[in-house]
Amino acid sequence: MKTFLATFLVVIVGSLVLWVSTDEGRAFTAEEARRLEIRETPRSVPDWRLQNQDAETFRIQDWHGHFIVVDFIYTSCPDVCLILSGNLKTLQKDFSTEEKSDKLRFLSISFDPEKDTPQRLKEYLHHFSADLRYWMAARPINPSQKEAILDFFKVIVIPDEYGGYTHSAGYHIINPDGKLVAIFGIEQTDELHTYLNQVLEEKENVSKS
Repeated sequence: MKTFLATFLVVIVGSLVLWVSTDEGRAFTAEEARRLEIRETPRSVPDWRLQNQDAETFRIQDWHGHFIVVDFIYTSCPDVCLILSGNLKTLQKDFSTEEKSDKLRFLSISFDPEKDTPQRLKEYLHHFSADLRYWMAARPINPSQKEAILDFFKVIVIPDEYGGYTHSAGYHIINPDGKLVAIFGIEQTDELHTYLNQVLEEKENVSKS
């Protein structure tokens, strides 16, 4: 009987610890916890000055009033970035109607600014048939800014032995008020599509009312 009670208490205590450590059972990984935190507590995005594919200065604030889908890339990436931006190409096509495309923007930020010149960023966008009215590629203007941006979005970037990078991949949603409000994994394109449909329709209804 004592053994049974001791075992029962261990199970109860372990369950409570798991419940608390996983945010009441909702997040079982650090990435899931990060996504949940942003959904529940949106964060204002600093108005960094970046350099875009035309060698012009771009600020997040320039797209105030639009939903922005942000991904992080480097132009010589052989795998993950191609999937990320390939999915953005699909989204660009799916949301190409005038009433939706006018409310949505795509931003690919390079974390390899030393190599990713404006010309290389432009070539990268052309590879994905980007409509440059709605899709921009940009790079930080100095190393400290790059680190600040990666830290804010919690993007992990680790140099590899081949001159490339191992990095986290996802889609970061900035709302029309300039706040980071949602994060979707590279495997969550259906959920991202559904989310964008919903928020764009809500924005359109508000505009009509």
